[in-house]
Amino acid sequence: MDHPQANYFSKTRVEAFSDGIFAIIVTLLVLEISVPEIKDHQSGEALAKALLQLLPKVLSWIVSFLIVCVIWVNHHRIMQQLKIITHGLFWLNANLLLWCSFIPFPTALMGDYVNNPVALIVFGVVLALMAFSFSLIRMNALKNRFVLNDNIDITHYKKATKASILFGPLLYLCGAALSLVHTYLGFCVYAFIPVYFIFYNSAKTR
Repeated sequence: MDHPQANYFSKTRVEAFSDGIFAIIVTLLVLEISVPEIKDHQSGEALAKALLQLLPKVLSWIVSFLIVCVIWVNHHRIMQQLKIITHGLFWLNANLLLWCSFIPFPTALMGDYVNNPVALIVFGVVLALMAFSFSLIRMNALKNRFVLNDNIDITHYKKATKASILFGPLLYLCGAALSLVHTYLGFCVYAFIPVYFIFYNSAKTR
């Protein structure tokens, strides 16, 4: 017999809505990078210097783009594990999308003020809140196990949920803390996170 909340939200519509938000986010990220303006349009040296000044913004964009891609992959996997979307799961998913949609702002802030620790801290805190949003979704699913697919290994799911609480937000907060020592240290941590997930998940699927 179906659970009374089984048809509360259409899972396919929630996935489509979420995918649309992610597509908009990755588009907004690159809009923060504008073509530089120089007085002498014929000066290669002036243009090269102006482009070099854009490097922090470009690097910030690359890091955030990869992070959003990792978020999408994790979101896709969570949706695959869910059988239905309840009222609670919908709003927890909306909370995740809220923090994701805010990512372009700290990305632009970090790109403009790469030597200012406050900018790096804001980036880390926002991403930590985003990562914790995933943990909230997982915890809700553990509490209401009828939402999970029948083939889910609950023991493994519990371990993965605990790891998501400790590993995800903690790394971003470590990056924020290290930014107080040197902003480049914080930036390196932020760059490491998506690269780790990309190669870690790649190794797991071999």
